[in-house]
Amino acid sequence: MLERLKDKKILFLEDNIDFALNTISLLQVFVKTVHHAQTISEANSVLITRAIDFIICDIKLKNENGLDFIRDFRKHDTKMPIVIISGHKDEEFLFRAIPLGLTAYLLKPIKYEMLIDTLKRCLELIELKHLEKIELKNGWFFDSKNRCMEKESLVYTLNKKESLFAELLSKNRDRLITKDMINVMVWQSEDMSDSALTNFILRFRRRFGKDIIFTIPDVGFRLNT
Repeated sequence: MLERLKDKKILFLEDNIDFALNTISLLQVFVKTVHHAQTISEANSVLITRAIDFIICDIKLKNENGLDFIRDFRKHDTKMPIVIISGHKDEEFLFRAIPLGLTAYLLKPIKYEMLIDTLKRCLELIELKHLEKIELKNGWFFDSKNRCMEKESLVYTLNKKESLFAELLSKNRDRLITKDMINVMVWQSEDMSDSALTNFILRFRRRFGKDIIFTIPDVGFRLNT
């Protein structure tokens, strides 16, 4: 699978030169090009002049915040895989970052196994981005362009919440989808009661099969692949 990364190009925003050089040497084993930037201004210049497939960004830069860079970038590109790296785990930051659609959050020093898993995930998202129809479960496909679910000759147009939920499922096929993620990505931070979420899931299952998603009690859901 990793051989399909050989033509990919990364923007790597990192201001620690020693860490950057070591990480770039490792990344170059798997990808075609790593464009290194030390500041947000340099990163934006790369985005303007170069074709980029995904971004790796340190969250704490000198006098700058990588989260601000990602937030601005997401205003015009909601699908590119973005990986953030940090020297320490910050639960409050993670919650604030949920709406930004991050692919992974890696802690320094980056473990080799975690990097490989993350690169695979980025590749999956890159390839999914070019697909209009993504298979979910039991023959159902989510058509991301027309915002509908299809199965053989059946076509169901999705309302806004259903479409956002189907997109969330398609982007996290092998991962847990927490209630917080649904609140931010589907309800878009509007008030989401437990009963509203329960009724929404019941309706979704009634339409597309009760086994399309698996419930993890008190935590969230996962696509039942």
